[in-house]
Amino acid sequence: MNKTKTWKIGECCTGGIIQAKISENAYFPGSTTVKILIKDWKTKEILDSQVFGRIHESRLLSYLHDMTTSFHASNVMEWVKENAWPHRVLVAFDGGDNWKTQVEPRTWSRS
Repeated sequence: MNKTKTWKIGECCTGGIIQAKISENAYFPGSTTVKILIKDWKTKEILDSQVFGRIHESRLLSYLHDMTTSFHASNVMEWVKENAWPHRVLVAFDGGDNWKTQVEPRTWSRS
C-alpha cells in the first residue's frame, strides 16, 4: 500500500505545501511508515522531511503543529490515521459456529 496526499495550505504552513507519503516496508521491515515532506509553494523544493512509524504518532502530531496551524495539523493527522494505521479489528465468537468481525471506530478527540 503506497499512498500520497498533498495539502496546498499556503501562508498558514511553513513553505506552503505538506505532502504525506505512506509506504510499507520502505524503512522498517514489516511496518507502515509515513514520510512528511514540507515543500516550498513556488519552487516545490523540499524544505524539510521526517519519517514516522506507528509508535511515533505523538511526535508526528507535534511536528505537524510546528509546521502549520492546529486545524491543518489535525486534518493531516486524521488522513494519516485513516490510511496508514487503519482501525483495529475486533473478532468475537458468538457461541455458535459463527465468528463476527467488527471494525472498532477510532475515537479522535481534539484537545
